[in-house]
Amino acid sequence: MAADRTYAPGDLVGVLTTGPLGRVLDYKAPEGGCGDGDFVEVPLGPRRVLGVVWGPGEGSFDPARIRAVHRVLEAAPMRAELRAFLTRAADYTLTPLAAMLRLATRAPGLGDAVSMRKVYRLAGPVPNQMSEARFRVVEALRRFGHAPVTLGELAEEAGSGASVVKGLVKLGVIAEEDSPRDLPYPPMQPKVGGHL
Repeated sequence: MAADRTYAPGDLVGVLTTGPLGRVLDYKAPEGGCGDGDFVEVPLGPRRVLGVVWGPGEGSFDPARIRAVHRVLEAAPMRAELRAFLTRAADYTLTPLAAMLRLATRAPGLGDAVSMRKVYRLAGPVPNQMSEARFRVVEALRRFGHAPVTLGELAEEAGSGASVVKGLVKLGVIAEEDSPRDLPYPPMQPKVGGHL
């Protein structure tokens, strides 16, 4: 199986859409480029549809009329093995390849933007004079270490209200940052001992 290719901005790419067209369409790679298997959003007539970069474009169409990929979705690329499986399954079952792709991409929220949440961490110097509630918040953050902590988790751990945390944010003691709600799992470390 050939290695996945990457395409520079403006290169022709073949995109298989979930629309009922039955063939790969040519598009120009977007800013930042893309690669084989990337989930993309492309213009198709007056609307935008989901598609997957299936390979290089054919170039058999007037280059002036070829439109660009709108955006690359923030999802892991479809592996070459799955693309090959979908092609074989479509051939075997006499199903249009676009219909097979539509079945494989029925994940809720695939095209949605990444959902964010506010997290808190220690940022600046801790003042010498603090109220008991503020002291409990700072100590709770120290117990969490460098782990991202939401406002609710921090207030509950410290036994204080959200307004105390917000006050420390205004003083610069605590930093408030945006973080994705669904972080990837940390990589496995088989050499580190532990329970399964």
